[in-house]
Amino acid sequence: MIIFRKDILNNIFFCMVFYFLGSLLVVIFMFWKEDFSFINQSQYTKDVFDVIIIGAGITGVSTAYHLKDSNLKIALFDRDKIGSGVTSRSSAKITYLQGDIYQRLKDKAKKYYLSQKDAIKLILQAIKKEKITCDLETVPSVLFCVDEKNRYKIQLEKEILESFGASTFAIRDSRVKDGFGIKDSYVFHPLKFLSGLCRSFSSNISIYQNTVVVDIIKVNGYYLLQSNQGIYYAKDVVVSCHYPFFLLPNMFPLKTYVKREYVNACKFPHSSNFTAINVDSDLHSIRFYHDYLLYGSGSHRLTNEIDFGKHYEDSRKQFKKFFGKTPEFTWDNQDIVSNDLLPFIGKIDHHLYLGSAYRGWGMTNGFLAGKIISDSILGKANPYYSLFDPNRNNFVLFTNSFLGTFHYMKVYIDSFCHRNPSYLTINGLRYILYEDKEHKKYKICLLCPHLKCHLVYNYYDKTWDCPCHGSRFLLDGTVIKGPAVFPLKKVV
Repeated sequence: MIIFRKDILNNIFFCMVFYFLGSLLVVIFMFWKEDFSFINQSQYTKDVFDVIIIGAGITGVSTAYHLKDSNLKIALFDRDKIGSGVTSRSSAKITYLQGDIYQRLKDKAKKYYLSQKDAIKLILQAIKKEKITCDLETVPSVLFCVDEKNRYKIQLEKEILESFGASTFAIRDSRVKDGFGIKDSYVFHPLKFLSGLCRSFSSNISIYQNTVVVDIIKVNGYYLLQSNQGIYYAKDVVVSCHYPFFLLPNMFPLKTYVKREYVNACKFPHSSNFTAINVDSDLHSIRFYHDYLLYGSGSHRLTNEIDFGKHYEDSRKQFKKFFGKTPEFTWDNQDIVSNDLLPFIGKIDHHLYLGSAYRGWGMTNGFLAGKIISDSILGKANPYYSLFDPNRNNFVLFTNSFLGTFHYMKVYIDSFCHRNPSYLTINGLRYILYEDKEHKKYKICLLCPHLKCHLVYNYYDKTWDCPCHGSRFLLDGTVIKGPAVFPLKKVV
């Protein structure tokens, strides 16, 4: 017999009410928008800018780059160092061949294809103009399947691309069931690329590293930003920090989900350079960098699994099985996917902009986001604004957003029921005992500060991970990955 304690039932009830109400709010916000404001206003200011960009990855740096020749005073913030987040962990493929996306987008496919072609052109133009040395290479890109039943996806994607004017070639390989490739794709070193863009910045752009923004407040037509380094004002704010740390406006967490994959790398001899990805449910992503092979696998929706350490081990075993080598490095990538598969790029409120949810294709979409957002700030038209409008309404987005609430309910319950002998439960909340270097003991609350999901222990990385939205914390409660901006609560 299973007996549910009252605190478990209360948390399950809270979860159900929260996410069902969230779904209702998604419907409301699709047809009724209002200005948002946050709390904790301050009368003190450290500096005033025309534009503040939060997040110095591919989106943030490219936005600053496209604004560098304006007369605007711009600040670029990052919680760590430039490019140290998702951009540094990317396989950095620059291609419009992105799985089976075009058959899934249907009537929006052609415009998305054109957006990716233009993004590639913009990247190449920037590299040439700024004379950036970033290991740029022209390489073939291959799409394949290993399951016989997915051959139709390969053929359909090939037909769609050829109807758009793309030139394809067939591949013959006994290890795959079917596949084709394109020749006009590229790879590069993303951090070298960002470094080159930053070197081109003029004096109107200030860079603030190790600066964590924890709140945004509307004050007299400006935005006040509270950070660990002080208070800043800006007329326009660009949120490009991979995953926004706020719920309103836009209800971003309910319109998206987090996808995690595991990347292994080691030295591997190869005679030709190429990139490849498959259309099967079990991910196989390949890219070479000099004499290293980068292989991504084990992709899963974050809310589907909470034993993250096991996934690291499985991905390493798979690498050794396929390539006969033990990987020298292993890391995870977390990608944000919108519920209608298109990125969110553009204005979400008056003078507030967003660039996120690139579905793992951040090099093209991130650089394109910088162009779209900068055009909007400067009052210029952009042909792709309506395609990626963060406030867009459609049936697919609403339906999948509603169904997504059940994923969050499931993982909330799973994580709450997940037990460890060292956990303490106090007033229905889970704590862990921690002793610091000075031998001072704390009880750390294992409730994510973002939206109160229960954290689980990642024994591979030795971190506390949020299975709902991907925040991560060190054992002492220090936040190392958002959307959470505050550390875990400690009790002496």
